[in-house]
This record gives sequence, structure tokens and C-alpha cells, in this order.
Amino acid sequence: MDNLYFSSMTQKVATKKPFYKSNIFRISLLGIFTLIYFFFISPIFEKYITNSLLESIRGNKHVTLNYLTPLYAQEVYTHDYSIDTLINSDITKRIKDKGDIQTEDTRVIAMQKFLYDYNSPIYPYAKTFITEADKYGLDWRLVASISGVESAFGNLIPRGTHNGWGWRGINKNPQGWSQFEDWNAGIAEVTRGLAQGYGIDLTPFQIEPYYCPPCGANPAHAWANGVSRFMRELKYYADNLN
Repeated sequence: MDNLYFSSMTQKVATKKPFYKSNIFRISLLGIFTLIYFFFISPIFEKYITNSLLESIRGNKHVTLNYLTPLYAQEVYTHDYSIDTLINSDITKRIKDKGDIQTEDTRVIAMQKFLYDYNSPIYPYAKTFITEADKYGLDWRLVASISGVESAFGNLIPRGTHNGWGWRGINKNPQGWSQFEDWNAGIAEVTRGLAQGYGIDLTPFQIEPYYCPPCGANPAHAWANGVSRFMRELKYYADNLN
């Protein structure tokens, strides 16, 4: 009886599976490969897919409303850019006091302070954003916020265009960017185009797939998140005026 029991124990030990064939080992191995993928392989793979998609869209796009090259890919037309900062413009000569703002509309005050804090050359035209938005019933923060994503609020623009939105509509230059006589004209045209082309009720995330297709195809939604962030900042400025 004792010999039979010992023989049975020996057989069980002999037939036990090696650790590398166990479920614990397989799960651990899967976890290691998952970590390696997300931290090392995924960033490279996703960048390749994004760039490939962007090149495919540029080569085969059919523009119906407006197509933009996002700010993060500005190397595409850097040679056509001019840096138009607040420091290098004559705006500073016309500003005697940062607080010298005379208006009854608190949104204009908020817009001026907001653009000034971002060193934007569009600072003196803050009222135009509000006036044009109200004309069409568009959110007063949207057009300025788009300029933040597309051109750092007018600081990085195609040379001589006053186009801080990457707009490809009327009066195009050889590279396809719309040219505006001044910032007032640019704000007015982009506001009209957004309101009439996209409607007045769409959110940045609903606009993104048409306004910036590569961003809409990217899970990060950098364009929509950037525009939304600036819109929230503008609301904060409006709600917290001194």
C-alpha cells in the first residue's frame, strides 16, 4: 500500500509542467510585451502611420470647405513664413498702458488681455472678433482660439497674408494660403466662412475632421483639444476681469 502511494506521488511530480509552459509565465510574458509595445514600439509606429496618412491626404485631398496644415507640421511651408511678434511690430508704440482699454463689452476686454498675454500682433483687433462673431451668432471665442492652434495667435503666418488660421479660401497665394489685406479682413472672412460653412453650433471636435483632417484621424485630437483649451482660457479671462 505504501509502495503504491509513493509510486503515485512520483508519477505526479514527474509529469508536472515546466514553469515556462505555465499560464502564469504566459501572462507575465504578455504583460512584458505589452509594456514594451506601448513605451517603445507604439510611439514610433503611430508617428509613421500619422505621417503616412498626412502625406496621403495631401496628395489626394478634395477640398470642399477648408483644409489646414496644422501648426505642428509647419516645416511644410516654413520658408514661406514670417515671424510677426508683438515685440517686432509697431503695436507696442500704440499701447501706452496695458490697462488702457475703453469698451462697454467685457468680452472685448477679455479678448484684448488674452491676446496681449500671448504677445499676439492681433491684440488691437480684439473688438473685431466680437463684432463679427455676433453678426453670425458664432461663439466669440472660436476664431481667436483657432488662430492660437494654427499660428500661435498670428505670430507664425505665411508671409504677407495676415492669415493666422491656415485658411485656404479666397485670394490664394501660390502656396494656396488666403491673403488678407489686414487682420480685420482676415477675422471677418474666417468668421463668415466658419459660420456659413460649418454652422454656428458645432464644437471644435465636430469641426476638426473637416477643418484639419489629419488631426481628426489622430486619436490625440490635438487640434480640437488645443482650440477647446484656448476657449476655456478665454472664458476664464471673461469671468475673472479685475
